[in-house]
Amino acid sequence: MPPPTVPQVTRLTTSQIAKFKRDGFLVLPGVLDLELCRQAREDMWAVLATQCPRIKRDDPKTWLPFTADEAASYQNSAEHDGFPPFFAVGHRFYIRNGTEDLMLDLAPRALWGVAEQLLGKGEVVWPAGHNAQGFTSGPCFMSDDLMEVLWGPDPDHWTSGPSYTTDPAFRIRKSGPVWANGQGTRGLYCTLPNSPSPGPNWLGTGEPGSGAHSDGTCYGPVRLQIAAYMDDLPPASGGFTVWPGSHIRIWKDHWQTFNETGETHAGRRERVRRAGGYASLPEPIFEEIKSDTHPVDTHGPAGTVVLWHTKLLHMPGQNTSEDVIRQATIYGYIKTQAALPDALAMDNTTGNIWRDWSDEVQAITD
Repeated sequence: MPPPTVPQVTRLTTSQIAKFKRDGFLVLPGVLDLELCRQAREDMWAVLATQCPRIKRDDPKTWLPFTADEAASYQNSAEHDGFPPFFAVGHRFYIRNGTEDLMLDLAPRALWGVAEQLLGKGEVVWPAGHNAQGFTSGPCFMSDDLMEVLWGPDPDHWTSGPSYTTDPAFRIRKSGPVWANGQGTRGLYCTLPNSPSPGPNWLGTGEPGSGAHSDGTCYGPVRLQIAAYMDDLPPASGGFTVWPGSHIRIWKDHWQTFNETGETHAGRRERVRRAGGYASLPEPIFEEIKSDTHPVDTHGPAGTVVLWHTKLLHMPGQNTSEDVIRQATIYGYIKTQAALPDALAMDNTTGNIWRDWSDEVQAITD
């Protein structure tokens, strides 16, 4: 893997790591390159000028939600294996530019030293981006969760079954779920002003990923994720909302379920959906956490980063502002197969949530 050519974010202190372990997240205000943040904002407005010219940069009154017809037009016009480079639903829009060097230099590569500090030097997959043909190539842990991302929630539509092993060079189109092989971020996730309330009990608005949830599976190679803000983000403006300490409880619950019944994370979600969806049958551990833990709204100036454990309960916050578009990119660092072999990824004999993290992390306690 090449050494990072972008300035590196300062390594974490012992107290910061201890806080991260306890809370499952850590906010680093304004640590990213402001010029790269500016370029990312310029790119966002250039895309909007093409895809939705009614949204005027200098007129927040035009920053209105996307209509159903607009949303359908982006999906129907896409010829990208079901992954259009731009799509929108309601108050949210997405730009799949996560494999561009700008997005990778802005956050994943700038935080490379921190990632290796937390996960182990030489034990993290390098985010290389896409090749000349517009594809990424990198290690994918072929779990049911990944099958759901690639081919939808119905197993009958899957082109293959989960093997729970790593495909070392799985190819994904650059506008697709490139976070699955660690080669790109999720692009830009944006929330328009005056977005609707997440509703009672934080169940969300019906838009993808709008309710409180935990990413991925307890098994697999992803442990550390980041959310990076491209512009100033005041409080209550759609920032990443998290439930402190929930990572430990969800980790234990999902592993216990898997070890006792063999039910996987995606399998549990499918069972819940078939019973009527989260609104009628939410995951019990999520309900426990929401009933006894107060969520935290993360925010900060341009260049702010939120580090979080991948099992932390979280959701995109409500944007109550009149003139702010929440602009964020999300990325998950993947442990290399050499550092975390498939057999070990599927094993939780010790029950230690920090087993796969660096010696420095494991040595630090509250």
